[in-house]
Amino acid sequence: MNFTPIIPTDLQGVIYPELLELSEEICIKSAALIGSHNPQVLYGIQELLRKVNSYYSNKIESEGTHPLDIDKALKKEFSSNSKEKKLQILSLAHIEVQRYIESSDNNPFSQDFILSIHKALYDKPQMHDFLRIAYKDSYITMIPGVLRQRDVEVGSHVAPIYTELPMLMNTFETLYKFPKHATQAQKLIYSFSSHHRLAWIHPFIDGNGRAARLALDGALLGMKLEGYGLWNISRGLARASSDYKKYLAGADIPKLGEYDGRGTLTAKGLKAYVRFMLETALDQVNYMGESLKLETLNHRIQRYSRLSTEGLVGTKPLPKYSLPLFKELLICGELPRGMVKDIIGTKDRTATTLIKDLSQRDFLESSTPKSPIRLKFNAHFASYLFPELVPQR
Repeated sequence: MNFTPIIPTDLQGVIYPELLELSEEICIKSAALIGSHNPQVLYGIQELLRKVNSYYSNKIESEGTHPLDIDKALKKEFSSNSKEKKLQILSLAHIEVQRYIESSDNNPFSQDFILSIHKALYDKPQMHDFLRIAYKDSYITMIPGVLRQRDVEVGSHVAPIYTELPMLMNTFETLYKFPKHATQAQKLIYSFSSHHRLAWIHPFIDGNGRAARLALDGALLGMKLEGYGLWNISRGLARASSDYKKYLAGADIPKLGEYDGRGTLTAKGLKAYVRFMLETALDQVNYMGESLKLETLNHRIQRYSRLSTEGLVGTKPLPKYSLPLFKELLICGELPRGMVKDIIGTKDRTATTLIKDLSQRDFLESSTPKSPIRLKFNAHFASYLFPELVPQR
């Protein structure tokens, strides 16, 4: 049993031009996001997107933790509700694995790397509750980062028998190496195709969806897709969760006759799935491209400041002089602390108090207590600046 074809091509082995055109558009527009703001502002957006990615990836599994609750968990403020606390812990683990993937230089398609993602996600004392998996009429204990030792069925998909997993994972690693002279558009198609094939293999007893999406993040970072991290695929997949699962299932089925490609699985289903992934990715890139426009962000920061002054944002009003400081940081990225008094036109003491207040409320951050300050996009603030990205609650 195998999972060919590995990418959607015609009978001559050529990637469909319409897929390449979509993929090229994504690569170009994604790269353009990098030039939208000062690097320090983009850093803040990437920090926010890790929480957002965790929220939406877990939401696909019907276990989403709102970014506001993730912010609380990052400050060790956990819910008194055991289920909500459990999901906060899951989100923190997901964010930690994202950082691990971002810092990794491993082959994103290697078996060792994929196993390490699963292990990093679940092999923590606080994740113990996630290891007890309902199986038929009893429970089994999942071992993090270890291939499953049982046969499983997921919906209508009968996963490969467990004794074939070592061979299938080795084949996956061999087939999904980026071709030496592949374009970025071609690499993106390889990456999206690999996501389905890894889900089809279903290497673990549980956690396959999360691990496969994290592995996809690794592939997109591994191909050096410029701008990835300023948008993520999980938001789009969560917003179209039923379609995502439908297209995954559609690519699971065996080949449909002699005109359905040259592999074992359906080529038509793989093509439809990859088109869905490309269209979803393009939608996310376009959304962030519009949201990150300086004019858009400036307008939304002014609106938030006005609503805060009127007591309409659910928290205590921003301190005086916050708006001019926010607007300057949006343009400059970061400011030495000693310059704040000049920006807001006050004495040192007022500027110092402002910085302290906004920092305690997570609107500002810095690398050290004395280093330059920059904007911090906490979940509450982000729900007004990026309302379709971080839902208000």
